[in-house]
Amino acid sequence: MNDNEFRVSDVPPGSALLVGNVAVFNVDGRLCATQNECTHRQGPLNEGELAGSTVTCPWHGSQFDVTTGAVLEGPATEPLRTYTVVVEGDVGRIDGS
Repeated sequence: MNDNEFRVSDVPPGSALLVGNVAVFNVDGRLCATQNECTHRQGPLNEGELAGSTVTCPWHGSQFDVTTGAVLEGPATEPLRTYTVVVEGDVGRIDGS
């Protein structure tokens, strides 16, 4: 597999997987991808709690919608960069990372 590819089975619903510098989230069966670093102080979002489509940064509590990258709760003010996930069988690929 390439650096931007992963096994879909490695990201069960409600979890996150770090693929390079991108966090892949499984929101009720829908795969979404964002930059992994929080826009506030670069906290690792793949280690944050995912509740529905909201991830909470484990460092300072900023919250983001992983489907859009939008900031839902500060201290972060800048949205996350998002990426397209393409699935072929059990292999997912992140486009544009």
